[in-house]
Amino acid sequence: MDECLAFITGVQFRHSSTNPSPQEQKPDETAATSNPSVENTSQPEQKSDVNVKQLQEQNAKLTEDVNEFKDRYKRALAETENTRIRFTKLVNDAKIFGIQGFCKDLLEVADILNLALVNTPQQPSADLATLTKDFNNLRQGLAMTEERMQKIFTKNGLLQIKPNEGDKFDPNFHDALFQAKLPDKTSGSIIQVMKTGYRLQDRVIRAAQVGVAQ
Repeated sequence: MDECLAFITGVQFRHSSTNPSPQEQKPDETAATSNPSVENTSQPEQKSDVNVKQLQEQNAKLTEDVNEFKDRYKRALAETENTRIRFTKLVNDAKIFGIQGFCKDLLEVADILNLALVNTPQQPSADLATLTKDFNNLRQGLAMTEERMQKIFTKNGLLQIKPNEGDKFDPNFHDALFQAKLPDKTSGSIIQVMKTGYRLQDRVIRAAQVGVAQ
């Protein structure tokens, strides 16, 4: 019996020596749990450094993009201004030199008139035959001038509005200078053409001046 008690007491003593008490384990657990808190405080600092670097890179890229857009905008403004200046010059040149061809054609009319004046004597001749010849030459020169001028007008789209007597009055092309009651004329018909009208292509620049029967 004494040997059994001694054996049991020895076993309990070895068991108590190999298993520490909860109070002895607590410092180790506290030390174990204290390490993650240190790691957690260092991780936010690393993340904040990374975020600042990313923001700086983004800011640099955005600044570069803004400068590029500003440069493009300035170039576009300059190109628009240059285009406006060129267009204005073209318009002004068209106004000034647009009738250059027409003026060049009119020089032929001026040459014919000058030729007629040169060949017409300044003083009428006392001889009837010579006077008749000078008159015919002058008339022929004027006819040639009028014919050439009408060809130039037609070439440049300037067409005559020349109604005949008896034509119906058209307010789009005719301008009534007077009205008269004539028993043998239809009311609203043209009885006399005072001045020939002209139109440039389809636009009337001067209506024909006429007299109209009531």
